[in-house]
Amino acid sequence: MAYSIKEGKDLVIKAGKILVQSGLIARTWGNISARISDTQFVITPSGLAYENLTPDEIVVVNIEDCSYEGNIKPSSEKGIHADGYRLRKDVNFIIHTHQVMASAISIDGKSIEVYDEEFKKVLGEKVPCASYGMPSTKKLRKAVEKVISENKNSNVVLMKYHGTVCYGKDLEDGFNIAETLEKLSEDKFNKIFSKKEENVSLLKDYGKSYRKGVKFVLNYEGKTEEYTVGEVKEEAPKVVKLHDSIYKHSKVNNIIHGKEEAILKVCREGHVLKPYLDDLAQIAGVNIKCLKDSEDNIKNIAKELKNKNAILIEGIGALCTGITESEAEAVDMVLNKGCIADIYGTKLNLSPLGSLDANIQRIIYVKKYSKQKDKEV
Repeated sequence: MAYSIKEGKDLVIKAGKILVQSGLIARTWGNISARISDTQFVITPSGLAYENLTPDEIVVVNIEDCSYEGNIKPSSEKGIHADGYRLRKDVNFIIHTHQVMASAISIDGKSIEVYDEEFKKVLGEKVPCASYGMPSTKKLRKAVEKVISENKNSNVVLMKYHGTVCYGKDLEDGFNIAETLEKLSEDKFNKIFSKKEENVSLLKDYGKSYRKGVKFVLNYEGKTEEYTVGEVKEEAPKVVKLHDSIYKHSKVNNIIHGKEEAILKVCREGHVLKPYLDDLAQIAGVNIKCLKDSEDNIKNIAKELKNKNAILIEGIGALCTGITESEAEAVDMVLNKGCIADIYGTKLNLSPLGSLDANIQRIIYVKKYSKQKDKEV
C-alpha cells in the first residue's frame, strides 16, 4: 500500500506534530517519511520546524538515487529512508526518532533480544543495533543498511550513540513500534538498576528567566521580578546574580533550571558529563562541567555557558540556555536524556562518544543547523 502524494504529505505533517508532542524528538532531530510509490517517498525537509510544516515543504525523493524535486532540501538522512523502502517492500511509513530510553540503551552497541510475546508481535524477535556513524554520513547509512538486510523480520533498528529507525506499515504502526520499543528499553534499563537505588529530590529552585531588552525577567520560588542586566545589587540573592552574570557573558535570551531526576543524580556525583549521545554534544556542548554551588563560582558558571548551552551545578541540577525558549527547553530535554545515558554507560563501564566526533558535531550545529532552525521559530 503506497499513499497518494497528498495523503503522504498530510500524514508526514501530522506525524511531525505527534513526534514533537510525544517527546520522541527535540527540535527537528528525527525525520519522517511515507511511501508514495515503488520508486518514490515523501519526507520532512532539513532543519524546518515540524510544528508549522506545509505540504509544499514536504519533499518528494526518488528511492533509487535520492534525487528530489523542488528547491527545498529533504532531510539529510533521506538515504536511510530510501534503503528502508528499497529493502522492505512491506514498509510504507518510516520514523527516525531520538527517543529517550531507546537512545540511552543504544550506547552499548548491542542488539536487544525480544522475549515478551506482545512486544515480539510489534518489534520482531530482535532489535538490532547499527554500528556508529556520524549523522548524515555514508558510514551511518551503510551501517543501517547492513542491519536491515540481515534482519528483515525486525521492524526497528537502534543506531549507536544516536537513536532509532522504526519501519511501519502505516503511521499508526510506526508510532506503535516507537512506543513499544521505548517500553522494552525502559524494562532493560530497570533490570540493571535496583529499585533500591536512592531517589534524588530538588533542594533549591534556580528559576527560569528571559531577556527583555536591557532587562531580564526571573521567576523563582513563586516570585516574578524584573532586573536590569549588569545592574544587580551585590546584596541580591545568589540566583539573581547568577542569571545576571549569564546574560552579561553570553548572547542567550532564555535560561531554564533543569531538575529532572537523572540530571539531579548526575550533578550530585560531580563528574564532567561527557556525551554518550551525539545530540547532547550538538545542542548542549562537549564535556559539560559540574561546578560547586557557591558565590565564588557565579562568574565561572557564566563563563562556561559562553561556549556551551548547559552547565551542571553540584547538588542543584543544571542551567540550560538558548536563544529562544524552545531551544532552552530542547537543551533541558536532551541533557536529561544524556544524563540517563551517562548513568547507564557509567554502570556498564561503556565508552562515551569519541571526542573528535563530538566536537565536530558541536561546531557544525552551532554554525549551521541551529541558525537554520531559528529562522523558523
